[in-house]
Amino acid sequence: MTVDRNRMKMIVAVLSGVAVLALGFLLGVQPQLSTASAAVDQRQSVEQQNEGLRATLEQLVTENDQLSTLTADRDSRRASIPEGADMPELIRQLDEMAEAAGVPVTSFTAADAVSYEMPASASAPAADASSTESASDDATAAPADPGAPAAPAPFTDPAVTAANFSTIAVTVDVEGSYDQALDFVDRLQKGPRLFLVTTITSTEPDEGGDGADGEAAAAPGAQTWTIGGLVFVMQDDETAPTDGDATTTAPTQAEGTDEGTDTTASGR
Repeated sequence: MTVDRNRMKMIVAVLSGVAVLALGFLLGVQPQLSTASAAVDQRQSVEQQNEGLRATLEQLVTENDQLSTLTADRDSRRASIPEGADMPELIRQLDEMAEAAGVPVTSFTAADAVSYEMPASASAPAADASSTESASDDATAAPADPGAPAAPAPFTDPAVTAANFSTIAVTVDVEGSYDQALDFVDRLQKGPRLFLVTTITSTEPDEGGDGADGEAAAAPGAQTWTIGGLVFVMQDDETAPTDGDATTTAPTQAEGTDEGTDTTASGR
């Protein structure tokens, strides 16, 4: 009987020890392991965030090194399409380009500004199917050439509207040879002010005698070249004018010296 009682006490003691160990693991060791695992996960997350911040910092350093280049490019683009017509500055640029090309500017004319109009193919809604069928019944359309390339769609930007973008028609007359006129047009298209050349015409000089108003006749081979084109104005929506008073005042015409101002068309 005494042996059985001692055995029972030993079994109870062993079970109690196991229970204490289990409770100690659950209440003491397990929370510490969970905390350590969470700390490892948090450390890995912080390291990933640090890597992202390092990459962002390197990108910012690179962009900061390019800041002067980006600023110069921004200023160049702003100068190519200014906020105002600035005809005196345009005339000065034309004078410099003409002098470099060896051709005198004999006349300069600028029309009133015209608000931008979105291309019809970009602004017009798609035609209704029924109206298309009706139109095909009324008229016979010319067969399309399957080998002809399709016309590219015009590029539009929602930031460019009639409220902030205007075009000004400009005409410039110069005197010189074909090569000189070609050089002037090349400089015109690559100048600081964006200039879209739309027309080029030439007039042969008189064979002999004095020119108009007692001026000497043009040198042999010198022709009068008339270059027509467009310059552009980009304004903020708040300050952009409406049609009729858009961007410029009355048309400007300069022949030799622009009357009423100190600006000359040829710098001479």
